[in-house]
This record gives sequence, C-alpha cells and structure tokens, in this order.
Amino acid sequence: MALEKLARVDQRQSPTVVEIAKRAGCSIATVSRVLNRPETVAIDLRERILRIVDELGYVPNGSARALRSSRSRLIGLIVPTLDSAIFTRMLEGLESRLAPAGASLVYSATGYDLDREIRVVRNLIEKGVDGIVLVGSCHRKETLKLLREHRVRFAVTYALSEDVSIPSMGFDNRSGGALAASYLADLGHKNLAVIAGVTRENDRASGRLEGFLAMAERRGIDRSSIVVVESPYEFSRGRAAAKIILNQNRNVTAIFCGSDVLAVGALRACKDAGLSVPQDISMIGFDNLDIAEYLTPGLTTVDVPARLMGEQAANYFLADQNSLDIHSRVELETRLIVRQSTAPARDRQ
Repeated sequence: MALEKLARVDQRQSPTVVEIAKRAGCSIATVSRVLNRPETVAIDLRERILRIVDELGYVPNGSARALRSSRSRLIGLIVPTLDSAIFTRMLEGLESRLAPAGASLVYSATGYDLDREIRVVRNLIEKGVDGIVLVGSCHRKETLKLLREHRVRFAVTYALSEDVSIPSMGFDNRSGGALAASYLADLGHKNLAVIAGVTRENDRASGRLEGFLAMAERRGIDRSSIVVVESPYEFSRGRAAAKIILNQNRNVTAIFCGSDVLAVGALRACKDAGLSVPQDISMIGFDNLDIAEYLTPGLTTVDVPARLMGEQAANYFLADQNSLDIHSRVELETRLIVRQSTAPARDRQ
C-alpha cells in the first residue's frame, strides 16, 4: 500500500500527457501516437510535441509500474560505443554479478552524444529499470535531473566524479596518462606525440591527455613541443592521426595513444611509413584490450581494470539501502603492461 501511494504521488508531480497535449494544441491521442508510433504523425507536429516532452521532462510511467510491483531486477548500462570491445569487459563484469542475483542487464550506446544520452536515460526509466550505469562523469544536467527526479539509482564508471554525492566505480584517467609519460621519459624519449580521443565532452580522453602532458613537463619535456592529434576511437582514424604526426615531425620517437584501438591504427601507419616499432618509434596504448597482447609487436599499454569495475558497479546496485555507502565510491588502480612496442629512445635525425 505504501509503495502504491508513493507511485501515485510521483505521478501527480510529473508532467502528464494531458499537459503535453494542451501545450502542443493537439489531442491526447496524438501525443500518445507520437510516444508509441511516431511514424504515424506528421513530422512538424511530431517534432513540436517531442520538444515539449523534452522541456517538461516527461517520462512514461514505466518506473512507477515497476515500483508498484517491487523491484524490476533490471539494470541499464549506457556506453559511448559498442564497437572495438572497449567496454566489453565491464559489461561481462556486470553480468557476472547480476545474473546469479536474478537481475538482468540491458545496454545501449550513445555514439559519444550527450544529448542522445538524455533520450536513452528517459527510455530506460520508461522501461522501469532499477538502476543505470553511466560512463564518465561528464553528463548533461538534464540527465542527472531525470535520474534524481525519478529516484533511479545510478553510478558512473571509468572515472571518479568530483561530486562525492555521485556514486563512482572508476579510476583516475590522469594517473593513467601519467604512467605512460613517465615510462617513456625513463626510456629517454623526449620527442613525444599523443593521439588522444576527442576531448570535447569526454572527461576520460581529456584526463588521459592532461595527465600525460603534465607528467612529461614534470620530467623536463616542454609540453608545447609535444604533437597532439585528437581522433575518434577507430582503427582507421588512429592510422590517419599517426600519419599526420609523422608528417609534421619526423623526429618523434614515441607515441602515446589514448586507446588501444588508436594504437592499432598508429602501428599500421608506422609500417606504411617504413618505420619499425620499437626500433624507430615506441608506441603505448590504453585499455589493455585482448588484441594488445596478440599484436606484433605486443603492445605496451595502460591496463584498465574494466571487469572488476563492472563487478563493483553490480555490487552497488545489488546492495541494500543500509550498505550503499560501502559500495558507493570505489577507486581502482591502472597499471602499465610493458610489452614489445617500447624501447629506449634512438635519434631519428
């Protein structure tokens, strides 16, 4: 009875289909068609109604239905991409803990689009999920507002939120970048380059880049001398970025890549240019994907404890209210895995 009362209170406080219809100057049936069968409504009217839906923060009452029927045992995972296995290990870690507990995982990708993330969150809330796993600490205010208003438990991964009220199971991306810079400095490399992920609205990519540059400067390397190219996480784009670097500065002796995916492309670009790795140029990746060990040469990379991160996130969502604090902030460590793609610096002049 108490749960039903709570659901009814939430429903009254949230915007309704009636309010949307009034604002749009259309019938309730038209709003319903836009929400359930949008292809049946003219584009102009459909877009006007969807704008009002966004403005009001309306979410169909799937979460209230789940509340009335106890927990849905459904957890949502929102990742930037499902390509290249970057987030596969975390997904596996989540499922390894959720499945034995009778919980299910549903996941979606945003294409690194924070506005699209808002729509995905709204859709998951509509499905009545118990919780949502996010990647990184950079999100639209509307996303966090939706989660809080609908009382959906959520946590960020792959980063540690500066807002201690936001549960985090992640690591310091700056420290990971610093590990790479420090190791290259130890090997005597001074002519450095970075292929970073696109840093705009991506705290993981920007953290890795800043950590690398700051440590390089600390080790006596002028950060302004370091060639930096930003690139989406795709093999072909990593190859193209490395070609830009090699054309701009033939003296570069080491490249740090913000992802193993970028490093795979960069290795191909070095081969295209007739350069041997690591004899002519050293290469470091980030993530320690399965492919890193099987490349020739094996890729030196920063290991991300992705599976453990998924397990820790699952622990948080499975925890009861009294033990949430124990699981709400877990800082994991990155480590450098040294393989055959790095060697002491050699003068390429």
